[in-house]
Amino acid sequence: MKKLIEIAVLLLLLNLVFINLSYAANNVGLTDIQIIKKIKKVDKKINKNPQNSKLFIERGYLKFCLKDYGSALEDYTAAEEIDPTNSNIFYSRGNVWFAKENYNSALEDYDKAIELNPKDSKLYVSRGKTKIRMDDIKGALEDFDLAVKYNSHSRDAYINRGIAKDLSGDYSEAILDYRKAIKLCKYSPDAYYNMGLSYFNGEDYENAVENFTKAIEQNPMYSMAYYKRGLAYLNLNKKQFAKSDFQKARELNPGNKDIKNSLDELKEDLKNMMKEEKIYY
Repeated sequence: MKKLIEIAVLLLLLNLVFINLSYAANNVGLTDIQIIKKIKKVDKKINKNPQNSKLFIERGYLKFCLKDYGSALEDYTAAEEIDPTNSNIFYSRGNVWFAKENYNSALEDYDKAIELNPKDSKLYVSRGKTKIRMDDIKGALEDFDLAVKYNSHSRDAYINRGIAKDLSGDYSEAILDYRKAIKLCKYSPDAYYNMGLSYFNGEDYENAVENFTKAIEQNPMYSMAYYKRGLAYLNLNKKQFAKSDFQKARELNPGNKDIKNSLDELKEDLKNMMKEEKIYY
């Protein structure tokens, strides 16, 4: 069981929820078929007006939502050739590179976007997240500070700065940022989840359980919140509660091997405990 908990602590650091990392089809509230139809309409507009950079940006975004990253990159590059001073083009293309896990190219595009529009908070948030992926926590914190400076109401900036602070081991400051994010938006299961992780990493398991519970209350389908709460329960020696949470997490996310392994090992541990508690005559 000790081995299970040690591994779980390491996994916690790899399971922080980053906010607004990339887009998905449901961000535009459309099905894939509806997005394809919109792309065809934009195609016709581009044929009539091939020098309109906004049309290429629109089509690039729609293709990005379909995860057609190669075509999205082509559209953003075409838009850049038409209007090289539009920061949104570099920001959007940076998001594609980020989704492709090409962080060097993402960083390059975010740098260009910031050069063109140095007071846009979301650009610093995106660049900061990229720096985290590149293990530049100090640089990420600097970017998130700038994001807050230019928009003190940016929930994304506070949550992601909290994540960077957590990764640097400053759990108390991370928690303060998560609280600021929650103050800006009461419905913040991701903020509660990350705050639970910071409490866990600071070995405050009672508060970790409390915040994972709040995340679950706001999002009952939050499988990782159940799993992490289960790990917190293990540290509180509440193994039956942990088992219940692992089972729920497994039900919601049957393909997650970490959840399965934790549940299997805990079941075995409980089984051995029952054997030890038997009284022989």
